[in-house]
Amino acid sequence: MKVSRLLFSAAAVACLALPQTAGAATLGVAADTWVREDSSGSNRNGDAFMNARTDEDGTTNDLVFLRFDTSSLTGAAGSALNLTWYRSDGSTGKTLSLWGINDGSADDVAWDEAAITYDTAPAMAPDGMDVMTEVGLAHTDDDIHDLKSASLTLLVADQAYGPQVEGDLYSFSSAALDTFLNADTNGIVTFLITRNTNTSSNQARFTAKEATAFNSGASVPQGGAGAYLSGVTTGVPEPGSIALIGLAAAALVVRRRR
Repeated sequence: MKVSRLLFSAAAVACLALPQTAGAATLGVAADTWVREDSSGSNRNGDAFMNARTDEDGTTNDLVFLRFDTSSLTGAAGSALNLTWYRSDGSTGKTLSLWGINDGSADDVAWDEAAITYDTAPAMAPDGMDVMTEVGLAHTDDDIHDLKSASLTLLVADQAYGPQVEGDLYSFSSAALDTFLNADTNGIVTFLITRNTNTSSNQARFTAKEATAFNSGASVPQGGAGAYLSGVTTGVPEPGSIALIGLAAAALVVRRRR
């Protein structure tokens, strides 16, 4: 009887010990790829890298797509989206922007990285117009990238990058990113990365989650070098709580037997 009471008391304590993990956690990318305007019907999945580029003298407009499963996310404060440079490039003076697909919009879907193309990507509305024509018509950067502005929130604008150093991290963070993550309701978050600077060279080139080696041939770290979110909390119990859950289960077994 004493053992039963002791274990049942422990079970009660265990129930109190089930809050979600406190402090910062990380959340790895679920799907990542990039799309290119001059090959609008092709899927780029399987590449070891992802490009972000704008070239107003041609159609080499490249955009990065990242999807996260946020069903376990319970909060974001001081969050950051982190990516790893795939190669080294000494160029400076260029900028990137980070966009998020609005929660609940028709484009807020679990797209397939093995099927997505420039023509079919969510929050994109390809108009079939070449970039030089777009520029001649004084279209905005959004139009040049064929973005559906109504489906997107600009989370970080015109952030400088370069030089790119193979294996180093590059991060986006803002209060808008925290707000965007905290507002998610369906467990799906998609980010787009666009480059604002006009040139065909020195594109921002990030490491895809499937990569096993960087551009130089050096191996990526164990566990990969894909994008991840930091500064978030998730609903994973602490290790100590998991142990207490087991104790609680044992207590219930003893109670039932008696």
